[in-house]
Amino acid sequence: MHESGIAEANRVTVEEVLRDPEFHSLMRKKTTVSLILTLATMAVYYGFIFLIAFDKSVLARKISENVTLGIPIGIGVIVLSCVFTGVYVWWANREYDPAVAAFKRKMGEG
Repeated sequence: MHESGIAEANRVTVEEVLRDPEFHSLMRKKTTVSLILTLATMAVYYGFIFLIAFDKSVLARKISENVTLGIPIGIGVIVLSCVFTGVYVWWANREYDPAVAAFKRKMGEG
């Protein structure tokens, strides 16, 4: 019983975490990176969709006997989505996850 009392005394409340400026800085960085990558993904994807909707002839241009320009552009959209995901994972592993781990240590959890 006495151990659980110690655990309870060391527990950080949600209010303490939410008041911490370091927590707000972490959330701001995560939101910024996520928003930039989301907007970049949407720009690429919707750019492709708008090109289909408003100027199909561009995508219909043949670049070889059996391949139109739309094929490599469509593949590029998919590849760029994977690249953006990779950028996020790289950033999270390099910057965000260590900062979260340090914050958790500071708060006494981890």
